[in-house]
Amino acid sequence: MVSKIKKISWRNFIKSAYIYGILILFIVIFTLVSKDFKFIQGPSLTNIIRTGAPTILVGVAVTMLMISGHVDLSVGSMLGFTGVVFALLAQAGVHIALATVIVIIIGAAIGAVNGVLVLKLKIIPVIATLATMSGLLGAAKLLCGDTIPYVKGGLPDNFSFLGRGMIFGKAIPFQLVLIIIVVAIFILLQKKSVFGKYSMAIGGNKMAAMLSGINVNKMVWLLYIMVGAVTGLAGSVMASKLGVADATAGAGFELDVIIAVLLGGTSFFGGEGSVAGTVAGALILTILGIGMNIIGVPPFYQYVVKGVVMILAIVLDRFVKERVSEK
Repeated sequence: MVSKIKKISWRNFIKSAYIYGILILFIVIFTLVSKDFKFIQGPSLTNIIRTGAPTILVGVAVTMLMISGHVDLSVGSMLGFTGVVFALLAQAGVHIALATVIVIIIGAAIGAVNGVLVLKLKIIPVIATLATMSGLLGAAKLLCGDTIPYVKGGLPDNFSFLGRGMIFGKAIPFQLVLIIIVVAIFILLQKKSVFGKYSMAIGGNKMAAMLSGINVNKMVWLLYIMVGAVTGLAGSVMASKLGVADATAGAGFELDVIIAVLLGGTSFFGGEGSVAGTVAGALILTILGIGMNIIGVPPFYQYVVKGVVMILAIVLDRFVKERVSEK
C-alpha cells in the first residue's frame, strides 16, 4: 500500500515538474552561449522580468479560465486597447495610480462582455473572443487617431514607473513585485479556494458540476472578468515599459499567453492546469525570445520557432502524462 502511494506521488511529481527541468535547461543553454555568462547577470535578469511580466500576469488568469474549459483570444487586442487608454488618461493629467485602476476596471468590463457573449448568447468562446479581439484593435486605433496607431508625447515623468521602475535602492524591478502579488493571488485561488475547485470541476465535467449545484455560468463569467481585469493591468505595464502606447502592441500576444499556459501543463480542454506551471512556461518563452535575439535569429524565424514550441508543448505534455499514468 505504501509503495503504491509513493508510486502515485512520484507520477504526480513528474507530471508537474518536468516543465521546470525544461526551464533550467534553457537557462543553462543561453548562459553558455552568451558572452561572459551575461545571461544570468543583473541587467539580463531585469530584462527577462520586464519582458515576461505581461505574459506572466495575463497567463496566470487565463490558466484559471482554461482550466474551466474556456479560452479568451482577445487578450492581445485588449492589452493594446487598455494601454492606449492608460496613456490617454496620463496625458490628460490623471494620476498614474488612478489611471491604472481605471484601465483595470475597463478590462474587467470587457471581460464581462466576453462572458455574456459566451454564456448568454451561446457563442463559441473562440469565435466570441475573436470578435472582441477585432473590435478592440479597431477601437484602439481610433483612439490613437487616423494617422498613427500609437500615443506618445505629453506623458508625465512617472509614466514609465510601472514598466521600468526600480525599488529598494534601484535593486529590484517594480514589475517583480506585481508578478509576485498577482501570481500568489492566483495560486491561492487555484489551490486553496472553492473558486479554484469549482473551476477544475467545470472543466472536468460541466454537466456533473451543474448537477452538484455549482453555478457554472456565474463562475465562468467571473473568470472572464478576472482575465479582463488582469489584462488591463498588463496593458498599463506594457505601455509604461515601451514609453508609448501602441494600439498594435498586443499583436500575437494571445499566442504567447496560450503557449505559456499549455507549456505549463494546462489542458486546452479544461479540467487540469497549474498557475505555477504557467509562470515557468512564460519564463521559457521569454528566455527563448531573448536567447534567440542573442544568437541573432531573425524576427520572422522567431515566430516559426514559437509555433514549433507550441506543437511540441502539446505533444510533450500528452506524452509525459500518458507515460507516467501507465501502470
